Amino acid sequence: MNNFIAPDLTGTPVGKLVDLSGRTAVVTGGARGIGYAICDRLAEAGASVVVADLDEDAASGAATEISQRWSTRVTSAFVDVTQPMSVDALADFADSIGSGLAIWVNNAGVYPSTPLLEIEDAEWERTMRITLDGTFYGCRAAVRKMIARQEVRGRVIINMSSLSGLRGRRNLASYVASKHGVTGLVKALAVELGSQGIRVVGLAPSVVDTPGMRQRRETADPAEAKRLAELEAASAAAIPAGRVGSADDVARAALYLASDMSEFVTGVIIPVDGGVSAG
Repeated sequence: MNNFIAPDLTGTPVGKLVDLSGRTAVVTGGARGIGYAICDRLAEAGASVVVADLDEDAASGAATEISQRWSTRVTSAFVDVTQPMSVDALADFADSIGSGLAIWVNNAGVYPSTPLLEIEDAEWERTMRITLDGTFYGCRAAVRKMIARQEVRGRVIINMSSLSGLRGRRNLASYVASKHGVTGLVKALAVELGSQGIRVVGLAPSVVDTPGMRQRRETADPAEAKRLAELEAASAAAIPAGRVGSADDVARAALYLASDMSEFVTGVIIPVDGGVSAG
């Protein structure tokens, strides 16, 4: 039996459905790339946004840039997603802003590309700590706040999965395993939290051109650079839309999931992949 009765949004104007005014949003890994683009779109829609990142200077700079574009509150915060106390502190801070925490985006993650027999324990553990454990800590911290605030509308957690969280891929064992775990969290928590009026959803991008990916290609050792180039070329060639994704492609999908446009959408992972998963 559901404890939560959703508002009837029938006939609500589209502009109001995507209006996030009065809602506080957190984006981990928000200082660059996809995270930055998501912060920007949520701020444009009127949300009070917390740009959370391990790099405090980058987060501060991102918050300043975004706040200059949109007439809403944008702040920065330090977070180490591998440390539960750090994530809890971020949730405390975000919940103290405005009317309480409404939107939490678990975006922080890493993308190692290593053949199985070359994966060292430290790489495996780092990938799991950041991508999977960090997502779990974020979900738990956000839900603690959201359950205590039944009056807050639009409570939703968005987990950044990947096409690698839906299928297998060569030379990405630790990444694929961590992202499958993220996908599992979406499904498990959507079932568990639906009666509380909390939605849990995910996004699964394919190849996305970001400054971080470009920098990684430029600074990688020759062997890794070759693997990355081959992996990205093969992935891009498989995209029916004929191009790689942009950070804003993912951010617009995140805005949909964060808004009342998707009020009855939960427990799903939406591919943002130019049609790759259709093949």
